[in-house]
Amino acid sequence: MVIVIAWLVPVVSPGPASRDASPSSVAAVGYRAEIRRTSYGIPHIRAANLGSVAFGQGWAYAEDRLCDLADQVVKVRGERSRWLGRGPGDRYLASDFGYRALRLTDRAGQALPTLSGRARSMLEGYAAGYNRYLASVGSAGVRGWCAGQPWIAPITAVDLLAYEQDLAIVSSGRAVLPAIAAAQPPAVRPSDPLRVPPAAVAASVRQALRGPHGPAPGSNGWAIGGDRSATGRGALLANPHFPWQGELQLWECQLTVPGELNVYGAGVGGLPGVQIGFNEKVAWTHTVAPGARYTFAKLRLAEGDPTGYRHGDRVVRLRPTTLSVRVKLAGSRLGTVTRTLWSTGYGPVVDLSSLDPGYGWSTTGAIVFRDANAGNTRQLDFWLAMARSGSVAEVAAVNAKYGTPWLNTLAADRNGDTWYGDPASTPDLGKAATEAWLASPIGLLDGSDPRQDWQESPGAAAPGLLPPNRWPQLARRDYVFNANNSPWIANPRHPLKGFPALLGEQRTALEARARFNALLLADSGRGPDHRFGLDDLVSAVLSDETLSSRLLLGPVRELCHAHIGEAKACHVLDTWDGRFSVDSRGTVLWREVMSNVLAVDHDALVSAGPLFSKAFDPRDPVHTPGVPKPDPAVLGRAIAGAQHTIEAAGLPLDVPLGAVQYENKGGKRLPMPGTTDPLGGLNVVEYTPEPGTTTEPVQPSDGFQVNTGTSMLLAVQFTRHGPVAKGLLTFSESDVPGSPHSADQQGMFARGGVRKCLFTRADVLADPALETTVVAGR
Repeated sequence: MVIVIAWLVPVVSPGPASRDASPSSVAAVGYRAEIRRTSYGIPHIRAANLGSVAFGQGWAYAEDRLCDLADQVVKVRGERSRWLGRGPGDRYLASDFGYRALRLTDRAGQALPTLSGRARSMLEGYAAGYNRYLASVGSAGVRGWCAGQPWIAPITAVDLLAYEQDLAIVSSGRAVLPAIAAAQPPAVRPSDPLRVPPAAVAASVRQALRGPHGPAPGSNGWAIGGDRSATGRGALLANPHFPWQGELQLWECQLTVPGELNVYGAGVGGLPGVQIGFNEKVAWTHTVAPGARYTFAKLRLAEGDPTGYRHGDRVVRLRPTTLSVRVKLAGSRLGTVTRTLWSTGYGPVVDLSSLDPGYGWSTTGAIVFRDANAGNTRQLDFWLAMARSGSVAEVAAVNAKYGTPWLNTLAADRNGDTWYGDPASTPDLGKAATEAWLASPIGLLDGSDPRQDWQESPGAAAPGLLPPNRWPQLARRDYVFNANNSPWIANPRHPLKGFPALLGEQRTALEARARFNALLLADSGRGPDHRFGLDDLVSAVLSDETLSSRLLLGPVRELCHAHIGEAKACHVLDTWDGRFSVDSRGTVLWREVMSNVLAVDHDALVSAGPLFSKAFDPRDPVHTPGVPKPDPAVLGRAIAGAQHTIEAAGLPLDVPLGAVQYENKGGKRLPMPGTTDPLGGLNVVEYTPEPGTTTEPVQPSDGFQVNTGTSMLLAVQFTRHGPVAKGLLTFSESDVPGSPHSADQQGMFARGGVRKCLFTRADVLADPALETTVVAGR
């Protein structure tokens, strides 16, 4: 055991300061935290108060991932053009104007004093810890993808709170930033116009529109109750599917303040605390909720006045804001671009003409955007309260008080109770507005009709949001689950109904991955009364099965021999184990076959068609559509096409999956298991050219490259002795080149393994790789 003590500044002992001491009093005395890193570089941070434990968290995160947060602070300040120029297609300039228009930093400065003392302590401590680490190495000593960048600088608590608001609009406002920056009244010609390609604006907006648009953050979440848990107490499976690079890359830690806080789990950089995890009494996870986090509204402009609009019997003025952005020019000179943007009291004017000319700003109409998470600074208090919860009843109460920005919540406790709820920020619309939203392809309301304004109901976390008494919620003793599906099926024995349309559809077929989650829970392969142990939760993900292979492999084998004969593809499928493991042979062929079928019929796995003969039945959402009956004509072409594609690539038909599916890290190809989302596996791995809003270089896809998907696996089970947990961070803890923890968990992931999550002090101190650092400062 190696103990490293690092006294970074002269330390004034904080003494027995009250846990409720103000942030300023803690900072004046000084922060002090103990960081114990165990195997795989996981930091266990212990301190006497919340400010100090956050100081240690900010320090440890900066050691591992400083670049990601430094980049995001520049972004939310609206300063990317200052350091990087206008960007390709004026990308950075549009981002800067968009963020300046949203006023995240101004709002953060106003909101900081309104947060709880605990939350302020953690924000200020985290910023101080990050800054103290940066000062200890100097900006020139920062390693990682941003090494040598001139924009690496200290941060403030206001920066972090501004970034918290940005994280809240991941599923909404982020996608319309180019449309905000582009919006100008008709006949106005700025002296220095934005050159954002219309296709880029449209592509960005489509990320927020209803319906699937390629790889996006998702998750599987199970909460197992005492009736189905092997210990008779609660258990939890957390399996978020987030990017493997950029700002949404998860980071794992344990935070301990004796008598105040003891939580283990993971979260995103810059947001103090833990967002998915467990304490001694309760475990929780989140999944991305599919509902609407915003609305568009069309304003009827006043006659002859494109900056005034009618609202009922009144004419209301649009609000102009003139913004100036510094821009890096040739030779490192700086220029200034000035632009006037417009808004209502509810949100900015947007230019959606790239989607449809009728959605542009004309002499008669303009489109405005209202975000359910605008100014949302509730997250830090929310997750701190979650970490201090002692039961699922308390978890439900915390969700009711604060809500979440765009997440479902699932929880299980040591008593064997579970809870599911969809507390994501959602507009509270009346009947007329809901009908208009449903009728429009972009959910467009009539912004001049007061009946279509957002309603304000008692109990909502913020004005205009749905109150908790209208959320779908479910408490059970057997299980609840979510896999980004509509709330109507959190447990097939108790379908939820009557919730607002903006939260999702009802009585419709589950997507393939959600259905496979439901199938594993309902039937488990060992009977409907099987009790889940910790290893069962792990294997649900890492067994690398899919709905497509479990239900259809046998029938497709039979069809192959009956209609195709002695084709090589048939023999490969005969010997395939039906899994998406790195050593499996036949996986690549199956993936290509199923992709060819889905290209013909996108809904082939969720409705009757070329794969199933029995249609979906809402009375049996787990087992329908059913009766596998592959269409010989469709499957014949799909198999022949798959064989041709693989052979044309110069690969054998039985090529192992790991030979072609990989993560590129440090110039090395690391074989990766898993499947694409449409095939219905829990272990999803995919590629996205834009993992968040990072400026980190993204390598173009080459074959089955992976940079998003299963990012974390956490399985927790409560016993009479407390929680036990196993886990995995698929992309590893650090992004620093040369760090022993930059790729040490990828191999474990490829082998289908997990590690023990060390929670008790005794387990942490007994770890053979333990290294301890004491950090301190103001």
